[in-house]
Amino acid sequence: MTDTRVCVGCGAPLQSTDERMPGYVPESHLERDDVLCRRCFRIRHYGDFTPISVDEETYQRQISAIFDRPGLVLYVVDVFDLAGSLIPSARRFVASSDVIVVVNKVDLLPADVGYEALADWIRGEVRATGVEPLDVVFISAEKRRGVDRLVDRVARETKRPVYVMGMANVGKSTLLNAMVERLSERKQPFTVSRRPGTTLAMSRLEIEGPYGRVELFDTPGLMYTSRVIERLCGDCLKWVVPRSRVRPRVYQLNPGQALFLGGLVRLETLGGERQGIVLYVSNELPVHRTKRERADSFFADHRYDILKVPCEACADAFADRRSWLVAAPPRRDADFSLGKRGGDIVLPGLGWIAWAGRRTLVRIEAPAWLSLSMRPRLVGVLAHRAHNPQGGGDAP
Repeated sequence: MTDTRVCVGCGAPLQSTDERMPGYVPESHLERDDVLCRRCFRIRHYGDFTPISVDEETYQRQISAIFDRPGLVLYVVDVFDLAGSLIPSARRFVASSDVIVVVNKVDLLPADVGYEALADWIRGEVRATGVEPLDVVFISAEKRRGVDRLVDRVARETKRPVYVMGMANVGKSTLLNAMVERLSERKQPFTVSRRPGTTLAMSRLEIEGPYGRVELFDTPGLMYTSRVIERLCGDCLKWVVPRSRVRPRVYQLNPGQALFLGGLVRLETLGGERQGIVLYVSNELPVHRTKRERADSFFADHRYDILKVPCEACADAFADRRSWLVAAPPRRDADFSLGKRGGDIVLPGLGWIAWAGRRTLVRIEAPAWLSLSMRPRLVGVLAHRAHNPQGGGDAP
């Protein structure tokens, strides 16, 4: 760590020489306490977001502080985009620290998700990246749910630093603000935004808690271009990022039908039985069903009005497309083969599609850079396993 003064909101070093660079404040403000840079001030008061990304080399250089000075790491992940919120290089920096996986935004999940079994699955996914979690806890930082138990654990960390780590837009700064509110009288010291890339550098905050002094560190969020949220403007994000508990949307698809999830993802049923699927996506994301033979013309005519997202300004980032084949029963040429229990096809940054496992053949078209994956059903199989859990997990 350095003694350079930094913005309390995003961690950028303060400077008064170049208005176009991070950390700019007028020279007269440099000696004030808890200084916000101009960028953070405009985000908080006007919603005016200036996009600045942290490249991976800079990111790794900054979070190497965790390796040099181990402590307690709160590894924040987005429950709605677990695959997109796991940091591939995390194990290099947290090997000597205790790691608690903090699963954020659980207020967006359907009410019938089994938290115990979900904790087992998340623990397994994190272990697969080489990180051994001490615990898995569930919270909603924005709604302040499940935060109190976490705050009590953090308040007792008076002998070592506490780091909050995670990909961009998983809610790190929101969590820190929630903890600071509980531990002290300070209000919202860290800048938050619905846009990824708000925190730009390691930001330190010292708090006198009930058991002694606690050092909290916010870390910058790494951004990958394989996530939808990093390729959309602020207006488009309003349609894509869930703002309230997701309401499952059930569709019965006959062979020969197409289903649009905005202008982002397109499903076409090529064969099989009448198939019931459940969409777990933002309640605001437009979904439209039509016949396959009309799909191309409908998309051409209505991609910017009925389908809404991506808008014309964002469309180029979604122009490179590819297809995935989903089949039940399994077949060799399928990208995803469903067993009798079905499964979820995960759309990173958007949500997922739940399949029951009935006989079907479906083509999914999506941006080529979007890394689709399959998992056991989050609502259904996993939820049922919660009655016989193999592990823990705190539910908010």
